[in-house]
Amino acid sequence: MSVKKKILLIDDDKDFLYATKLILEKGGYEVFLAEDGKRGVEMWKSVSPDLAIIDMMMETWGEGFEVLKKIRATDTGKDTPLFMLSAVDLQGPYQSFEPPAEFPKVNRVLHKPVKADDLLGYVANALGK
Repeated sequence: MSVKKKILLIDDDKDFLYATKLILEKGGYEVFLAEDGKRGVEMWKSVSPDLAIIDMMMETWGEGFEVLKKIRATDTGKDTPLFMLSAVDLQGPYQSFEPPAEFPKVNRVLHKPVKADDLLGYVANALGK
């Protein structure tokens, strides 16, 4: 039996967290939840997930970016796939957006709401399944 891949969801929207957890569990993943950035970073360190999905705007506009920076600064976070999640349409601005050199790498920006099949496809692709 293969070990399930671990996914960490960091979002202050409880409904989104639980709905997304169900989708990912049905996809065969072990899912961990954090309802704010501070808990998300702590959980990252204790769980060492294979992928994390981080909401961009939680208590503050930039909280997701701070979480992203802290995770990327850890040994396990340097190369782990990280998805950024936003209820704001970022595709337009991000298509021409050239992030500063110190901006942490994001593997994919997801727009809320994410379709279940799309989410599972992105995750499987990022994890090489």
